[in-house]
Amino acid sequence: MKLLRAKTYHPNKTILKISDLTYVKHGLALLDILEGKEMIDPIQVEKCFVSDTPRMGATGNPYIEKHYTVYKGSQRITAALQMGYTHIEGVVINE
Repeated sequence: MKLLRAKTYHPNKTILKISDLTYVKHGLALLDILEGKEMIDPIQVEKCFVSDTPRMGATGNPYIEKHYTVYKGSQRITAALQMGYTHIEGVVINE
């Protein structure tokens, strides 16, 4: 496990597996992290309901449900993945 830690203290901060996150895959990475600076704030995620019944997406492909959706921090996730991180610190905002 390679963890990207956030510098800011938050009482509800938790460790999230990046592969369990749904996020915007726009290809933009936060340059500060790529340049070796610390991640200031943890990402913010919303917990999702994962259905036991398989569902189909708009194109007829199976819909892959994840446990969390990123509310704020997609660029931080893209940078973390480019640097080889598998986990990231975040805050669940709807618990």
